[in-house]
Amino acid sequence: MDASDLIITVGGSTSNSYVSLADLATYRDRYRITAEAFDDAEPDDKIRSLLMAASRLNRENWQGSRVSSAQALAWPRTGVLKRDAVTIGYNNFYSEEYLSTEIPQAIKDAQCELALSYLDGFDDGEEDAIDSFSADGVSVKFRSSTSGGFPPPVTLLISGLIQGLRLMRG
Repeated sequence: MDASDLIITVGGSTSNSYVSLADLATYRDRYRITAEAFDDAEPDDKIRSLLMAASRLNRENWQGSRVSSAQALAWPRTGVLKRDAVTIGYNNFYSEEYLSTEIPQAIKDAQCELALSYLDGFDDGEEDAIDSFSADGVSVKFRSSTSGGFPPPVTLLISGLIQGLRLMRG
């Protein structure tokens, strides 16, 4: 697996990522203080983490509609208002919509954040939720993550773009 396995064509029918491996490295340099898992990861694992993150994000119930039924990823979309990242309040959206050729920076950042979280060992809880089990003492230990959840930074990034969710502030 190499960087050419990442297909980032906006609205492409074979696209599988919103960002490149270089974009992931740039995001890590800008927004992470420590990046040991990224630095220690094999290139294949970095690419795999990006593919996993895009696939996971693709399953969300996004606002608006996909631009084309032929596009492989959920974005770009039509009918989604741009949000004002500066003001806080009930009406924090502009009247301007994202273009049909535009991937919001929040989506790109969310993919990077989720990919880095996967490299750090994040488990989205979609598999078994039991970490341990005892028979005689009848003790069961559940994971603390919720099924299909995101790390908090990812939730903050995408909350204003998900159908039915309001913008969250951290």
